[in-house]
Amino acid sequence: MLNRRQVSVSILYPVFVLSAALFLWSCSGFHHVSGYQYGKPFVFSTKIKVQGDIPGSEKKDLSLRLANQLDDSLRIQETSIAGVYKKLVGPPVYDSANVRRSIGYMVALLNASGYYTPVIKDTIYTDTVLKHDRIKDQYRVTIEFTVWPGKQLRLDSIGFDLHTPALQAMALRNKGGSVLWKGQPYSNKNLSDELDRLVALFQDSGYYRFTKEDLVIIKDTVVAGLIDPTLDPFQQAALLEELRKKREHPTVNVVVEQRPVKDPTHIEKYYIGHVTVYPDLPILEDTVAFSTTDTSTTRGFTLISRTDKFKPSFITNNIYLRPTRLYRKTNYDRTINRFGQMGAWQQAAISFTPSGMADSLLDVDLRLYPNKKYKLDVGVEASRNTADIITVGNLFGVGANLGLLNRNSFRQSVLSNTTLRAGVELGNDFIQTTQASIAHTISFPRLIAPRFIVRKIARNERRLDSLRSVLNLNASYTDRRQFFTVQSFNASWGYQWTRGNHSFVWNPVNIEYTKLFKTDSFQKYLNNNPSLSLAFRSGLVVGSQFIYNSRRKIGIHTNLLRISLEESGALLGLIREIDEGDLWRFIKADIEFAHHIDFKRSQLAMRAYAGAGWAYGKEGKGTEETLPFYKAFFGGGPNSMRGWQIRQLGLGSSPYYDTAGKGKLDRFGDVQLEGNIEYRFPLGTIFGVKLKSALYMDAGNIWNRHLSDSLYGKDRGSDFKFDRFYKELAVDGGTGLRLDFDYFLIRFDWAYKLKDPQRLENSEKWFYKMRLGDGQFQLGINYPF
Repeated sequence: MLNRRQVSVSILYPVFVLSAALFLWSCSGFHHVSGYQYGKPFVFSTKIKVQGDIPGSEKKDLSLRLANQLDDSLRIQETSIAGVYKKLVGPPVYDSANVRRSIGYMVALLNASGYYTPVIKDTIYTDTVLKHDRIKDQYRVTIEFTVWPGKQLRLDSIGFDLHTPALQAMALRNKGGSVLWKGQPYSNKNLSDELDRLVALFQDSGYYRFTKEDLVIIKDTVVAGLIDPTLDPFQQAALLEELRKKREHPTVNVVVEQRPVKDPTHIEKYYIGHVTVYPDLPILEDTVAFSTTDTSTTRGFTLISRTDKFKPSFITNNIYLRPTRLYRKTNYDRTINRFGQMGAWQQAAISFTPSGMADSLLDVDLRLYPNKKYKLDVGVEASRNTADIITVGNLFGVGANLGLLNRNSFRQSVLSNTTLRAGVELGNDFIQTTQASIAHTISFPRLIAPRFIVRKIARNERRLDSLRSVLNLNASYTDRRQFFTVQSFNASWGYQWTRGNHSFVWNPVNIEYTKLFKTDSFQKYLNNNPSLSLAFRSGLVVGSQFIYNSRRKIGIHTNLLRISLEESGALLGLIREIDEGDLWRFIKADIEFAHHIDFKRSQLAMRAYAGAGWAYGKEGKGTEETLPFYKAFFGGGPNSMRGWQIRQLGLGSSPYYDTAGKGKLDRFGDVQLEGNIEYRFPLGTIFGVKLKSALYMDAGNIWNRHLSDSLYGKDRGSDFKFDRFYKELAVDGGTGLRLDFDYFLIRFDWAYKLKDPQRLENSEKWFYKMRLGDGQFQLGINYPF
């Protein structure tokens, strides 16, 4: 595993040249136009330029929004083949009326965004392209809109004037949650969002029939006229004169008012009456037409079922619309989401009807449509090993999977999933690695914990969505021919939940045991490299894990954050005999942040990663110096530093790992830093497959926490130091081709080492002796970040 040579794939370096050429071609104009009407000018291109004292990012966003307002007759349809050949198909005939109509649409958008005096100028260019006899002449029209938005209105004061006292008091009490604030740019969308917030607030307080039409926003008379397109120019001029003193910083006052009450039920509070549940409706049938049904009543709920698939108490425990309680919109949403997220049902629906018992009561019908109980998955997969650090990287793997999912174990929508996998990995010796594994996961749709914890968490349960308790069991066997075999077992108990765009995984109990059987030749190899033998040994991990993920999208920007914490042996290691045995004691943490900017046809993706671990346990009479190899950090490969093979980066600036073991030692570290930037763009479509490319750079490295005592200084430079780590960052850059099949993406990347801190000579220099054929080929599945 550890002695291997780098395979030079010189035939692949043209990928770099080809991708660069295609990128330049993709930026060029159209090469062919078809389907145009002879003798008539047609729309060839439409451009929008936003001028004025506006930040560049806001100009770009406003330009995209204005482009969406163009009349359909000014939009063009293009096709391309690999980005090399672009074609304009069926361009619309140019008509000045469509230009005027588009300007009207754009003015309306600007007014809705608070720009009350926009100026839009259109410039028309006609380019005559003369063709030979068989091809008709072309009259290409380019339309350029220059937009001066003018000053943008901002909110000055926000008030509430609701003549129903309870609603007025509630609005004032919750004013802190308003989406409007002083100094905010005026926007019709923001005003509409504020009305939605108030309606949701009132509906969550029992006002079931209250709607958005019961409210109206009143703007001050002076500024309101400026954003009213129905006023004539003389009225506009009069209003502008009144605003002369505040022209530089125009503001508007808004007041949310309640319309006159036409239906008294809109301001009446409602309570939940009788609740009827149909837990097992066929998807094509309604509540009637059952040949046989069973009716039961429990805690004010009536259940009408045709089978005995579900426990009544389980169903009622997950219904938040309970008899005699105040109607709340959030309880409706929670009930729908709860049953929708549990795998036992494919659909849930709730309807309300006035109760015959009292005018303020709502009877509830909950209809549930079950999913198929079992699902069998059989598949064959091909993969390139990049993540499993027990086996060799850069191998082509073939595996077979068999999985059985039970969506309704114990009649309580408990998900039970069993998966079998067997596979081989191919390398220089044909079959180099054989793997087999079995995993079983039981996921309970509720919190299972000591009662005092359940009671405490239940107070905040409404903030948690899809709360699950998860038991996971896994056993695997790996045979790395001529080097070692690994038998591992993992058991964990934990919890998974989401809250909005945030997801959490907490495993308070995580047990892993890895048994390593080494061959004589591999043991001899480790004896010659004692620092590596510290990590390659059997070991027991007993601890806990925590993982946090979030995703947030604002406009064209998307932020992804992942934080992971893990510890082993903190408590069990206090027992000396266990600490000096197979138990690993360590703390490990890492954080990953990615930011994506989505342009009209391309994307800029950036990523930052940092991780560190500290092993502090005993090994016999000595101490553990590094993390175990299956918990350590490593770099290189298609998802990391792409200029290096997997686990061939590092450590630090030490040349030891480039000389020992014939220069091909696998490298593991206690610290890792990495940053990546990638510009992704389309090239075209071939045979229905989207062809894409990218230009990227990676920077990073791995280090040990301190020098290894067993190497007596030979690994100098491999330890992490704040005063020099930035000098030891490796840098690579490259390009590649991507085949996008919608469900997955295949990457063919080609990268060059731009700066290699482990180079034996001139390690501080950039582009040192770099040749076109010296790149590193990487095969990856899906995007790296």
